[in-house]
Amino acid sequence: MTIPIATITSFRTVYNPFSRASRPCRLFLGMLRTPNTIPTSSPTHIDIKVKQLPRDSTEPPTMTVGFKGGKELTLDVGKRGLKIGDVIEEVSRVGRALQREASLKN
Repeated sequence: MTIPIATITSFRTVYNPFSRASRPCRLFLGMLRTPNTIPTSSPTHIDIKVKQLPRDSTEPPTMTVGFKGGKELTLDVGKRGLKIGDVIEEVSRVGRALQREASLKN
């Protein structure tokens, strides 16, 4: 399943890089940081903000994905025990719905 990068405008995550539960946050962040999304002049630029917690932190990892049109998807990765496939599926589902809405308006 692919990530609809064209519909994503921002990505915020808070995670402990040493925690096993934070793996989906790290992997998804790696998927979003591409040469096309880094420059601010790019039409597919994604505003990425990362907060890394200390090693002994017990705060669960979370991520918030902002989409065009102002819609935001907040995923409590640690509480729900999500894997990277689950995260991609959720983000893709919302992205496809937004693409469908945009195509119906035009």
